[in-house]
Amino acid sequence: MFYRIPTFVICLLVSVQILFAQNFHSIDSTIEKQIKQQKVSGAVAMILHHNKVVFDKAYGYADKANQIPMTTESIFRIASQTKAIVSIAFMQLVESGKISLDDPIEKFIPAFQKQQVAIVEKDSIILVGKNRSVTIRDLMSHQSGISSADEYPKLKKLYAAYQLDKPLNNAFLSLKEEVDQIAKMPLAHQPGERFSYGLSTNVIGRLIEIISGESLDSYLQKNIFNPLQMKDTYFYLPKEKQNRLVKVYMNKRADSLLEVTPDIYPINYPKAENKGYYSAIGGLVSTTHDYAKFLSCLLQDGQYAKNKRLLKKETLDQFTSNQLGEKTFIFGGMKSLNNFGLGVGLTTKQGTILNNASEGSFFWGGAFNTAYMVDKKRNLITLFYFQRIPFDLPPVLSSLEKQAILAIDQQK
Repeated sequence: MFYRIPTFVICLLVSVQILFAQNFHSIDSTIEKQIKQQKVSGAVAMILHHNKVVFDKAYGYADKANQIPMTTESIFRIASQTKAIVSIAFMQLVESGKISLDDPIEKFIPAFQKQQVAIVEKDSIILVGKNRSVTIRDLMSHQSGISSADEYPKLKKLYAAYQLDKPLNNAFLSLKEEVDQIAKMPLAHQPGERFSYGLSTNVIGRLIEIISGESLDSYLQKNIFNPLQMKDTYFYLPKEKQNRLVKVYMNKRADSLLEVTPDIYPINYPKAENKGYYSAIGGLVSTTHDYAKFLSCLLQDGQYAKNKRLLKKETLDQFTSNQLGEKTFIFGGMKSLNNFGLGVGLTTKQGTILNNASEGSFFWGGAFNTAYMVDKKRNLITLFYFQRIPFDLPPVLSSLEKQAILAIDQQK
């Protein structure tokens, strides 16, 4: 039987849709301004509220030279957004009782027992003994001292000597080969002394391989990607999907973009063939849609379908609990207002000023200027993806998150 919907109801629905679109207009303006000023070639924005997609839009070009439009299915290099996925995979092993967060690394990789600490004195590097063992918790919270040449310029020659200074460490054929080198190199500081971003998550990736008996790629496929139906997330893209990989750009001049080619940076790593090296610190590519599935599962306390979970709520509570105490994280030499958990940044009371996210929200991003934010109190997820170097758009990304939060709050 057909029922006529009253005209006033139709008008109300249309009005709500128009209001909602208007609330997101500032996001359009911000991204379009970046494109117009030749700072980026394109972008994808996605917002989910109460587990529903409320904004999903592509802008500009995925390939400017060939005039290929960006789409919401475009594939991005998500770089350090890989870390959260690897960390959740590792927490599955913790939950199963196969490893403890407070186990020392050498329990599983004996070579770490002999590791020393590098102390810089004037122009010299002095090696001293560790005050204690590096634990799994240290690795997960980036307090291990297994850092990077970018974070410790004075140790740059040391990183080069151990071949640990390459972008995405293309010098290695496997995580095992790389982690064996990490175990030989001195730590940048004493375990637990401070937050120092770098190679710790690659050790976590190797531990997943050791404990599971599988490659990191295989473990993630079976235990994260397949359950969540993340069909466009890979370390190395199948040939039939490579045409969806977004080009990376940089500013040639103030008013023009230059495509980043392999002679500038090893940008084509997702297209490599027959590779057995899986970068746990930043090797994945994905779409906003795929990564939203992952974040939605975390927002739903680990549940992704009826009676199906990636993790228990109690385990996820550890993942999003402050591991730094009164310390904060320092990234690229800059001190943050926020804290850090077991693989994600955590918004503090002070940190709310950056994007208006609720205290306790978790977030991170990637070196090619992608970012995600999960505000549990608002039941809100935001994803804003660009592809450019250097990593200099955090103020824009924070502004977009702030605009999304304002739009959502105006719906109340």
